[in-house]
Amino acid sequence: MIGRLRRPPCVEADPFDTLWLQTRLGHLAGEIRRIETAPRIYARAHRLKAAEAAYDDLLDEACRLAGVQGEAELERSEEKRWLEERELASRGWSW
Repeated sequence: MIGRLRRPPCVEADPFDTLWLQTRLGHLAGEIRRIETAPRIYARAHRLKAAEAAYDDLLDEACRLAGVQGEAELERSEEKRWLEERELASRGWSW
């Protein structure tokens, strides 16, 4: 009975995992900007879609590490991306 009343311990994210995610998010954000602004690039739509999917997956992982809840059920979209970026920024994340 007493075990059910205790809250599970809060697991702190490994700072190196956090740093790795921030670095990858920054790299992918730069790659997306490069693809969007390049005047001529082979298979632009395919590359942009792949880079955005990878960025969205990393945002989901970053939100999980930061303890952000609620956006996981939303379909991938610019709105979801913006909400997750805003939530992470409010918790001190930068990339």
